[in-house]
Amino acid sequence: MIHAAWLFAQQTEPLIRRLDPQTRAKVLAALAGLIILGMAMIALTWLGGRATKRYMGISPKSRRRESDLDPDDWAQKPLVPPLDDATHSESE
Repeated sequence: MIHAAWLFAQQTEPLIRRLDPQTRAKVLAALAGLIILGMAMIALTWLGGRATKRYMGISPKSRRRESDLDPDDWAQKPLVPPLDDATHSESE
């Protein structure tokens, strides 16, 4: 039974091939239209985001890779200043 179903599935053509040429052309044109519409929506969203950033005054980031971190951020700093510095500054 399973073997017969497998053979039947192998012999049938895909749905797109079973359609008459006019209907097949309409289906393919509709799929192409959906693809083009999707690309247009992506492009318009991207352009709208750029316009919004420009309207808000957010400057675009430079293309060079610059670190946002200051080299001083990586240095180890004492959490509490040494006691002799604090007492020395009070006595003066």
